Amino acid sequence: MCFDCKLSRLFVFFTCFLPACLVAGTVTQWSTIDALLEGLYDGVATLGELREAGDFGLGTFHRLDGEMVVLDGTVYQIDSAGRVHLPDDSLTTPFAAVAFFETDYRIIIPAGSSLKELEALIDEAAPSANYFYGIRINGEFELVRTRSVPLQEKPYPLLIKVVADQPVFEIKKTTGTLVGLWCPEFVKGINVTGHHFHYIDDERSSGGHVLAVETATDMIAEVAILRNFNLRLPELRTFREVSLGTDRSAELEAVETEQ
Repeated sequence: MCFDCKLSRLFVFFTCFLPACLVAGTVTQWSTIDALLEGLYDGVATLGELREAGDFGLGTFHRLDGEMVVLDGTVYQIDSAGRVHLPDDSLTTPFAAVAFFETDYRIIIPAGSSLKELEALIDEAAPSANYFYGIRINGEFELVRTRSVPLQEKPYPLLIKVVADQPVFEIKKTTGTLVGLWCPEFVKGINVTGHHFHYIDDERSSGGHVLAVETATDMIAEVAILRNFNLRLPELRTFREVSLGTDRSAELEAVETEQ
């Protein structure tokens, strides 16, 4: 075989396999959580771009129009009335994080577990506090308490003001999936450190950002170890000019948890 032909075959080999290597175990994220806290709600990536980077994850939508669940390659939008929609790929997101989910290990979550209790079990089983983790828990719940933020108009208010009037839903005796991302402490200000869960029921009729849960039966938490992090920062003028040097931990805690 000629030398040029060998080079050609080698090039084909690497172009076929390199993208898969880069994608496996990788979290791809658009913008930062602190930018979202500052009211940067304009979309920076289409849902089509999002689905090319992962089949599992969470985020929100242009103008902060509801909560996002990405599960098995489908993007779901839970609006401020708690309804679930299948948005078009042309819709955009100001903040989202996705990965291709491959289970690395499983954890038993006992019946009657609260959100804090199941989070503690996941933390205890984690091989390191320095990786990212995708967490998928499907089963029957006595209760899932969720919220979803409403569509905003410019000038956008800060996120802490948006969630002050957020609609909260009590989803009782439901079967569905918790879609979670665990982020290490060193990405403080970039993403939510620790656990962040969204929920969607099996009927695709309800869900949202998770505030509380109570499991009805024993269930399995599937965990994917994500050792790579790909951050895509917006090119928007608003992002270039915003100040992101302030510690917003207390603000984020108020936004993410039940008060």
